[in-house]
Amino acid sequence: MRNLKVIFVLACVMSLCGCAGKKKEAADIKNPTLTYIGHASVKIVSKSGKVVYIDPNQDGDYSDEADYLFITHDHGDHQPNRNVVLKKSCVRIEHGAAHPKPAIYESWDFGDIQLEAVPASNKNHDINQCVGYIVTVDGIKIYHAGDTSYLDSMRNLAEKKIDYAMYPIDGKYNMDAVEATRVAETVGARMNIPIHEFDPEGKKKDKFLPEGKLVLKYGETVELKKQF
Repeated sequence: MRNLKVIFVLACVMSLCGCAGKKKEAADIKNPTLTYIGHASVKIVSKSGKVVYIDPNQDGDYSDEADYLFITHDHGDHQPNRNVVLKKSCVRIEHGAAHPKPAIYESWDFGDIQLEAVPASNKNHDINQCVGYIVTVDGIKIYHAGDTSYLDSMRNLAEKKIDYAMYPIDGKYNMDAVEATRVAETVGARMNIPIHEFDPEGKKKDKFLPEGKLVLKYGETVELKKQF
């Protein structure tokens, strides 16, 4: 009889441990995140922990080693700084591979991450030397416009149903906040983030007025959620 009681108690304990394990596993499931490191520098982390950096030049936290590194163009404020550490398996894609010939824009499917290059250009940025990127992480589409102003080709982006978009608003090397608002309205992303202002405390973002405006401070992280 005593043995039966011991077996019963052990069974209950094991059952409780199993339940606790299931609860912990469920709690570990989280949404992907986006961190605005600053200027044009962004980090995206997938549910599985894959780390994507786009134009990681701004000083900030690069303690997460890169699985993917995407560069929009060669200007110094978009090139990786010395603090960025790449895994040996890191996939690095720059504008030359993304846009190898006029009118040719490449796309990749890495399984957990998808990447599509799109046009970016203005009087300060040759269309053959720059790209923007649409990065899809866990089914969520994130558009980093790179350095650009309004392009007619941006009308085609509306059909892609982009969840989050980031636009330069400096008004010196790229479009200003008013023109960026027009671009945001054309692209139709649900959430629109002003970047590349050159001043983290600046007021240019006050004139960036699309629906779904999302202002992020340098170093701020947000959970990404499907918007469409």
